[in-house]
Amino acid sequence: MAINGTGVFTMEIDKERKVFTAFAEGFFSMEQGLAFCEEFTKAALECSKYGDFILIVDAQGVKPSTPQVAEALGNALALYASDDFKFKKRFMLNCASSITQSQAVRLSKNIPEFNTKVTFVATKEDALREI
Repeated sequence: MAINGTGVFTMEIDKERKVFTAFAEGFFSMEQGLAFCEEFTKAALECSKYGDFILIVDAQGVKPSTPQVAEALGNALALYASDDFKFKKRFMLNCASSITQSQAVRLSKNIPEFNTKVTFVATKEDALREI
């Protein structure tokens, strides 16, 4: 596992389609996890001004994390379900790695109402079909 992290992320706000996509992949360090959460919060607050955006979290390519980084992943999952942000619907793509997916599902169980607020889907197209 990479000590410094090789994770990358982007935040894309499509104002025409009213879709906010948070993309992440690779091995994340703690610093990268914190930077992701900061950038996500900024972009989510921007979209929340309108209240009619859809959130799609595409973390399919995120690799299994160390226990310390898993804590940051839990914080990110809590952000996706946070009432601080106003989204019409919230989706998270299933992770390609079964280990990372089970880690995400396990961590999401500790977040109140996560399963009622965020829907796991296989692809971005599946999410867009549900809106």
